[in-house]
Amino acid sequence: MRHQGRSYALQALYQAELLESKAMKHADRFLEQLDTSPEVKLYARELVEGTLLNRKHIDRYLRRNLEHWKLNRLSATVRNILRLAAYELYHHPELSHSVIINEAVELCKDFVDDSAHALTNSVLQRVYDQITEERKTKVLAKKDETLKDESLKEKPVTESKYKRR
Repeated sequence: MRHQGRSYALQALYQAELLESKAMKHADRFLEQLDTSPEVKLYARELVEGTLLNRKHIDRYLRRNLEHWKLNRLSATVRNILRLAAYELYHHPELSHSVIINEAVELCKDFVDDSAHALTNSVLQRVYDQITEERKTKVLAKKDETLKDESLKEKPVTESKYKRR
């Protein structure tokens, strides 16, 4: 079910890019005409909507992790496979990153030639590593903040021995 949903989401994202539109009405029209289960359509819609809404953020991740490539020089299909997978890596941490990356590689094999899957694999692995590192940093910062708050609560406030005149 997820593979089919990703495949449809990719097609809708490709269409949105060709139409230069971030509006969901085009994706909804595309998804409505599909002969598939409501669950697949719903999953595809969530992926499309999330990817379109977070495209700037996703593209920043991709630009930072593309080596020797520019995002706008990639084919529209590869670019949208990367965007779709980066969205899932960031917004669906409950899913296995290796499954998401493998699915993106499979989409490359389905929609692009065999040369794109190595690039897709390496870029998405670096994106995942960056997201993981950012999450660890946030957790550590939050722990530090909590420890500071607790230590401030524990220290009794004492009067200063220096009186102001």
